[in-house]
Amino acid sequence: RAFIYRVTNGKSYGVLKWAMTIDGRISLPNGKSKWITCEDSRNYVHNLRSKFDAIVIGGETLRSDNPLLTTRNNKDKEPLRVVFTRSCDLPNNSQVWDCNLAETIIVFPESSDYRKLESIPKSVEKFKLKSDNPHELSIFLAEKGINQILWECGPELSTSAMKSGCIQEIKTFIAPKIIGGNSARTPFCNFGFKEIDNSYEFLIDSFSIHQKDLLVEMAQQINN
Repeated sequence: RAFIYRVTNGKSYGVLKWAMTIDGRISLPNGKSKWITCEDSRNYVHNLRSKFDAIVIGGETLRSDNPLLTTRNNKDKEPLRVVFTRSCDLPNNSQVWDCNLAETIIVFPESSDYRKLESIPKSVEKFKLKSDNPHELSIFLAEKGINQILWECGPELSTSAMKSGCIQEIKTFIAPKIIGGNSARTPFCNFGFKEIDNSYEFLIDSFSIHQKDLLVEMAQQINN
């Protein structure tokens, strides 16, 4: 399905994944999110990554979480790790810079100050796009033969990816925890909808229990 989608649409098939509390929070106001979900859910995600050609995160996620983004040896060739950054303000000691574990690339718009990337290891390839629109990134990755992307990004990039038609499926883990508070982060930024009818609507494909957590898998009704 993902291969046909790429060939037909000229962009990669996108699946957005996030974990949240039952009241819809993905982290505390200070950015801490380890761990919202249980160990069984996290192990499932490692296996889930093995089904994708690439994993995309933004600079925000890299700075706050310092993720490894591997399958933990569930796949012979690890998915390509893609850091999509607008500011190019990235830490030098991130785990994803170790390309002995998996290949990593940095993609950024031509308007950014990419001189900041000079301290990033040479093993990490850097690519420049015309804009910071995720749709352009999806086309770029499709041209590199990437059929299916797992988006594991924060609210800002998730919102942009959704608005630009890059997301065809959603996988969300819901933990039986409550954080509360208006300042705790949610999966998306404001879309600016004025009516409920304007919202994105998905069809639930399946749901499953992973120890304490609920995984809900959905597909968008309109094929972007």
